[in-house]
Amino acid sequence: MPPDSAATERPLRVLRVLTRPNLGGPTRQAIALWHAHKAQGVETLLVTGEVGPEEVRVDLAAHGLPAVDGAAWRPGFLTLSSLRRGLSPLRDLRAGRELRKLIRAVRPDVVHSHTSKAGALARRAAIAEGTKVIAHTFHGHVLQDYFGPLRSGLLARIERRLASRTDLLFAVSDSCADELAELGVAARERLRVLPPAVEVGPAFERAEARRMLGIPDGAWAVVSVGRLVPVKRLQDLVAVCAEAPELHADVLGDGPLLAPLRAQAAATCGDRLRLCGAEPDAARLLAAYDAVVLPSVREGLPLVAVEAFAAGVPVVGYDVPGVRDALQTVGRGVLVPVADGPAGLLAGLQRLRCDASFAADLCDHARRAVARCRPEAVAERLRSAYREALHTRGEKPARLEARSAPRLPSAEQR
Repeated sequence: MPPDSAATERPLRVLRVLTRPNLGGPTRQAIALWHAHKAQGVETLLVTGEVGPEEVRVDLAAHGLPAVDGAAWRPGFLTLSSLRRGLSPLRDLRAGRELRKLIRAVRPDVVHSHTSKAGALARRAAIAEGTKVIAHTFHGHVLQDYFGPLRSGLLARIERRLASRTDLLFAVSDSCADELAELGVAARERLRVLPPAVEVGPAFERAEARRMLGIPDGAWAVVSVGRLVPVKRLQDLVAVCAEAPELHADVLGDGPLLAPLRAQAAATCGDRLRLCGAEPDAARLLAAYDAVVLPSVREGLPLVAVEAFAAGVPVVGYDVPGVRDALQTVGRGVLVPVADGPAGLLAGLQRLRCDASFAADLCDHARRAVARCRPEAVAERLRSAYREALHTRGEKPARLEARSAPRLPSAEQR
């Protein structure tokens, strides 16, 4: 089947679906891609749900995306109040119906979903409506280390069925793609590794950033950035701070573990560890710190590592999926065996502190790696993949009808 002539006569239209516009990596990437694709002649309608009560909402309009109503195709953003995280079969059913209605009204060339809940709902709707190209990006996955074996197994089965009806599958790191293949989600050759789109803006100078954050000029200070959830293992940073009386540490982020982390920090570190809450300008403030610490048990590919590379700040983290990719493939940093725990993180930080040339070499190498995550470069690779898929879509077997599309997950999703 030849490519759709309408798709060649007008700009490529992409409906990008994100579970919610919280202050996290997928939202920031979606914003960066919206602008990068606009410059490349690709029009994007970004559809998002609602954030949870403990999350910080990103104002998409403040980032230059116009609000639209979805009655006809217009690039911009649209919010579906029924699209949310968590377990709610009736609400999910309503969100799926609204997505089908939207796809039917605007007829995009590509439906591209991000994060698990949006991935399930949007891909099912796109299959039912016969969308030309269906794509999904794994910014990580929740099939390990999040839930018990029964729930993880159910989610893996759902992902396998969805993947079989998805034209383009992207993973933000080799580790993520390898794990998805090992879990049987899709064959490894179907999973394209595409680094995250990271918009690196002008950063504050070190002295100015320290003044803004209230960090003394001579203080040894480190930071972790991210949601306060178990997989981030921020209690290990508290333990590091407790073992090094000269160390000051900040945590930039909010989440359900705020209260226990605050209690742990107060009992062991006093005022040397601050829980600062979510900080929209975190990337611009990284130069204030001597190192960024990534104590996560797993990541997709942490954006804060790329932002630290751009700011010239070294990174220390556990040798786990995602972090390993950031500190070995995209850039360079100090990797610590997980078995070494907080003592290993502290040893890595002390090495950076005592060996300025080592830290400088890491930063010089890492700065050169930032270009791989430039939004323009990532957007161009996506544009090429969309065009290729549109051109070859006629060679693929017909998709299942709506009644045989994968069932929605009944567990809380990322």
